Amino acid sequence: MVGVQSRVRMYNKDRNLLTAMQEAEFAIFGNVILRSRDIMGKNGFLGGNGQITTRKVMEEIEGWDGFAVTEDLNLSIKLMLKGYKIRYCAEAEVWQEAVPFWRPFFRQRVRWATGNLETLFVYLAPIIDADIPIYKKIDSIQYLFFLLFIAFVMLGYIVVILDFGLIYSIKVNIPFAIGLLSTAAFFPGAILGIYRDKGRGIFSAVFTSIKYWAYCLYLIPLFFASFVHMITRKDRTWAKTDHSGDEE
Repeated sequence: MVGVQSRVRMYNKDRNLLTAMQEAEFAIFGNVILRSRDIMGKNGFLGGNGQITTRKVMEEIEGWDGFAVTEDLNLSIKLMLKGYKIRYCAEAEVWQEAVPFWRPFFRQRVRWATGNLETLFVYLAPIIDADIPIYKKIDSIQYLFFLLFIAFVMLGYIVVILDFGLIYSIKVNIPFAIGLLSTAAFFPGAILGIYRDKGRGIFSAVFTSIKYWAYCLYLIPLFFASFVHMITRKDRTWAKTDHSGDEE
């Protein structure tokens, strides 16, 4: 093991709905996705605050990629290609400031999604050719496609809503099937991730997951904005997330 990722929490989660949803988002990501991956022995991924790597392995891979928009995801893939292991530690928590306004929030997420897409396109072929077990290749590719999967899940809900008349008549068709698959893919994990946080009852977790679903609709325009940003980006700079740092 050469790296560890801890649980990330939002200290200003009670400021407004947007900050509360970011807390729910990181709860789902940590309590379900990363936690389950670690239990199953799969490779973890570094992300933002709360990550630790050894100096020796950083020197071996020649440090961070300065051109990568999401250098932590880029680093995770580079470590995976070397056959190294990253673990997730749910017992350790770090606190950060959630972005409280939509404009800087969307700019932050465009950067994150752009980095995800760039990492996918740059490292897809190296992952396939890497001298690592086939299950690790599939697992890493699946992880890089995760953002696109969630975006298509939300798009499935939109299709169902637009086709509401056919659903109301209980006519089983393709949009109805998409809606069922989207529900099965989204809500169980969301409810579980939120419920695992201390102080959350099951009814609170269900209600929060519904609000989180509405929040996730931003992923649809985000996907298109990130793709455009990826193919038009020319310089080596990226927009730094705005933080006020004035919360107690």
